[in-house]
This record gives sequence, C-alpha cells and structure tokens, in this order.
Amino acid sequence: MSSRSGSRGQKPKKAPSSGMDLGTRALVLGIGAVLFSWVPLLNIVAFLAAMMAVGFGLMARSSMSSMLGEGGEPNLKRGMWGMVLGAIAMVVFVVTAVRYSVL
Repeated sequence: MSSRSGSRGQKPKKAPSSGMDLGTRALVLGIGAVLFSWVPLLNIVAFLAAMMAVGFGLMARSSMSSMLGEGGEPNLKRGMWGMVLGAIAMVVFVVTAVRYSVL
C-alpha cells in the first residue's frame, strides 16, 4: 500500500546552523552595547544594540529555545548574561544622556 516504510515515528533531522544561536547573539550585542554606551554619539547605537540583546536573551531563555538551538544550558546562560549586559547598557545610556543634556 504505502511505499514509505519506517517513516513514522522518526524525528526530522535538524539542519546544521551556519550562524550564532540566540544566546550568543544576546551576549555579543550586550558586550558591545556596554562598551559603546559610554561614547557620546555611539551610545544611541549602543542603546539599540542593548534592546536587541535583551530581546534575543528573552528569546533564548524562552521555552521554545530548546527547539531552536542546540546549545542547551550554555545557551541559557549566554542569554541571561546578554539580558543583564543589555539592561546595564540601557541604564548607562540613560545616565549619560541625562548628563550630556545638562552640560
């Protein structure tokens, strides 16, 4: 009847990803945002990178990340640190923006 014998119950194979997982993206963006949040004109770009780091970190920490990435626990840790660094960069941006507006 059916020529597809043995195809039931098999999990589809994941294609190897050529890029970074969400946790690594969050960590890289968070580090860059913290580094550049102190520079007067680059802090605007750093604020955008910080928002992206928090977003990628939240996606990496969500329950669907286990289906998307193969990193497992390190992916979750990278996502958490990306969120933390992104939040720190946003605070630094607000403090420096207020300081520069007063001058």
